[in-house]
Amino acid sequence: MTITPNELLDTSIAQLRTLAAFLREQLANGPDRMPSAAVQIRACKELLGSLSALILRLQAARETLAGAGEPCRDDRRRASGTG
Repeated sequence: MTITPNELLDTSIAQLRTLAAFLREQLANGPDRMPSAAVQIRACKELLGSLSALILRLQAARETLAGAGEPCRDDRRRASGTG
């Protein structure tokens, strides 16, 4: 099975969004559960910022590929009537 660049980008974006959501949840619930909360919170916030920037870059790459003629997953859903 061969995966297209857009499929790889879509999968990567979805996985990174899941990780970012998990980190947001941990930050919302974590300070009272973590022994060295300040250090861990700062590290999570830095990671969350990096993930957010990476997601935006991957989305831009996906849009570039879609502009080059390869439909992105959302376009395929719209074309098939499922989106």
